[in-house]
Amino acid sequence: MRTTAASGAELLCQALRVSGVECVFGLPGTQTVAVHEALRRSGLRTVLATHELAACFMANGYYRATGRVAALLTIPGPGFAYALAGLAEASHDSAALLHLTVLPPDEGRRFPFQVIDQRAMAAPVVKSVLDLRRAGELPGGVAAAVALALAGEPGPVLLQVASALLGGAGGPTALDAPPAGVSPQAPADPAQLDRVAGLVAMAERPVLLLGQGAAGAAAEVRDLAETLGAPVVTTTSGRGILPEDHRLAMGFDLAQGGTRVVNELFRSCDCILALGCKLGGGLFALDLPADRLVHVDASGAVLGANYPARATATCSVEVMLAHLAGVRPALRARWAPGTVETWRLRLRDRRGNAGPEPRVHGVTPRTAAGLFAAIDRALPRDAVVVADSGLHQDLVRRHHDVLAPRGLIVPTDFQSMGFGLPAAIGAKLAAPQRPVVAVLGDGGFAMSGLEVLTAVRERLSIPVVVFNDGRLNRIRLQQLATHGRTESVDVLNPDFAAFADAVGAGYERVDGDAEGTLRRALGAGRPTIVEVLLDDSGAIHASRATGLARSAARRALGGRLAEWLRRRTRGR
Repeated sequence: MRTTAASGAELLCQALRVSGVECVFGLPGTQTVAVHEALRRSGLRTVLATHELAACFMANGYYRATGRVAALLTIPGPGFAYALAGLAEASHDSAALLHLTVLPPDEGRRFPFQVIDQRAMAAPVVKSVLDLRRAGELPGGVAAAVALALAGEPGPVLLQVASALLGGAGGPTALDAPPAGVSPQAPADPAQLDRVAGLVAMAERPVLLLGQGAAGAAAEVRDLAETLGAPVVTTTSGRGILPEDHRLAMGFDLAQGGTRVVNELFRSCDCILALGCKLGGGLFALDLPADRLVHVDASGAVLGANYPARATATCSVEVMLAHLAGVRPALRARWAPGTVETWRLRLRDRRGNAGPEPRVHGVTPRTAAGLFAAIDRALPRDAVVVADSGLHQDLVRRHHDVLAPRGLIVPTDFQSMGFGLPAAIGAKLAAPQRPVVAVLGDGGFAMSGLEVLTAVRERLSIPVVVFNDGRLNRIRLQQLATHGRTESVDVLNPDFAAFADAVGAGYERVDGDAEGTLRRALGAGRPTIVEVLLDDSGAIHASRATGLARSAARRALGGRLAEWLRRRTRGR
């Protein structure tokens, strides 16, 4: 066992390394000067963001691309508070990260400088809040926080370190002690494993439903799907676990509407094996019959939370698949020849039926489908596409095929705008060997565009595809469909070419060769802003006219008749 004498800040950095943390995002401040000096000498990578919210999104993207934990370091008070929306996003997205901040001293006086009740504010959006007040607690406490972030359903953990501890001498402390303070994951119940395996073995028409929790077992999932001949449906975060050009991949994003066909598939099967998904967020329209649902997740809290199941198992997907491999001779399926392919074609045909889309300049045909067909031709199979919140995300999810695990990263269950670019930076830092592309709307760019500076500073080759329509278009389309008029959705964009030049980034505009444009941006060796111009299609104009008619009907006919008209026009 190795020992050393070190300051509290040095012990903190050493504990991070021992716990597997390699990257720390954040901004320095008065209360963290000692920590940043220790970081400078620690060998840990530090990444300076423009603000703490972006730093938190970076840590989210880092985890989502690799399954590894990164740290977020903020000062207490304003720095901590600025990161709160990012912690909520990580909580909803099941993204593990460690938020380090300072526990201010209790001076026994009211109205202290920059002090707020951080524990109370963070409690609803983190898995736990841990306070460390003595140097001897640092190694075990950091290890415990990292283990807790990863245990069960992954999520953020807040670790508050006493300010007096950071600058003081830590004294001799073991640096390679095992994690303390967090009970290890309980072993899987053999009876649960056997029950699940028995139901899967008896199934004649099984379907696999995959979530992010299955991303670390992609090869085993593929083997199981092919053994069963089972159709594979995924949550948004589970896309790519089975490549979407595979014959068993249904290739449909459950949150993009059209769940009627998915529900028909579920009703036609006799076993739905849900692996590593909490069945929350945008999935409440799913029809998952309790007599057919078999649910496996590392977090017992998600089992039965929204959908009762015939059988459950509290364990990792890897443990469940290893158990199923042991009974492989008993596994089989009897889907009628051609049936799975028919379902696949039906679901893929639904991609174009999710609402009006803008017209895209510089591609043929001038559609989002045409743009993403070109982008997909340019991207290697292991590429990671990171999208922000907005209409562009809908288009990514509708038209982009995900061909590798963790190949699509979006703010799934909290939908924070400003997420896309910083999350892409985190993903690229975590997986530098994988091509990473950020896709943003111009509204999201207005929130996070200065993070291009971070990408330039870190020398990251990231194409930043910006949809330039001058509007918050997802909300605008809702306003048009409902009222035929808009309010507070027009944005003023910069000259993107001039912006790129000012911050040291490259610039391209899609104008006739989208595939070649993206290939150049991927090989540029620096971040490149790729501008895509959009305007209204005929379908959007028709939506505006329908919205105006609805609005006029509401004024003329009153509420009840207007509601009847709304239902009639929606069903056409």
